[in-house]
Amino acid sequence: MNDDVPARRLAALTGLALAATMALWWLGSSRIALDRVSDAGRASADALQALWLVRGMALALVSMRVAALRGWHPGMAVGLMLIAPAWPVLVLVWSASTLPWLTAAVLELLLVAASFVLPLFGQALRRAVPRAESAEVIATSIGLALASAVWVTRALWAGLLR
Repeated sequence: MNDDVPARRLAALTGLALAATMALWWLGSSRIALDRVSDAGRASADALQALWLVRGMALALVSMRVAALRGWHPGMAVGLMLIAPAWPVLVLVWSASTLPWLTAAVLELLLVAASFVLPLFGQALRRAVPRAESAEVIATSIGLALASAVWVTRALWAGLLR
């Protein structure tokens, strides 16, 4: 059995759980907005922002770490399996929002690009650090710093979604 299969399965299940959670939250928020005769598009904009925020943070935490342990290809595969399950939900939420399709596509392409680039840094880190345990700790620390940066700067790029 391939050593990467458990990591890929966990990433895919995490992506599905994120997508399902966001779908339920968005549907509930939209229903509440409709009951109160308010704008359901606001719930869609918030759901889009949350989808990109959560998946970006998770990608930063996981992709580089897996690449530091197993190489570029497993890190990239885990990253894609983490972000791809939300695509159907993303399309539904976007269709109910006022966000231009080009903005949504560019933000999604940035996540896909990050799932290719972050593992490169993880693999380079593994080659630079002789011990796998040390490389894993460093990659996890860098991923945590990147996820924190995504969280702290969320107000800056959230302006694109309004």
